[in-house]
Amino acid sequence: MSQLEAMIRLEERFVLLRQIIQDYRGRLAFMDEEVIRLFSTNQLSAISSQIAEKQRIERMIQQLEAFVSHYEPLADAGITHDSQRF
Repeated sequence: MSQLEAMIRLEERFVLLRQIIQDYRGRLAFMDEEVIRLFSTNQLSAISSQIAEKQRIERMIQQLEAFVSHYEPLADAGITHDSQRF
């Protein structure tokens, strides 16, 4: 694999991570609507489960965003993946 191909693959990974973050944000919006629906039908245990899941997803988003903001600039600096090493 050439250095250019490795850099492109790395860039694609960050694009994919940003898409995953966006998908998680969409899931959170849906979960808010679901909690309102559950509240209207007085399903407290389901609400509790939804809130716990929402908090887990919010933590995941924060971790992914921190990862991307930390490592993406390093990718721009020229870190490459050498598949021949393994």
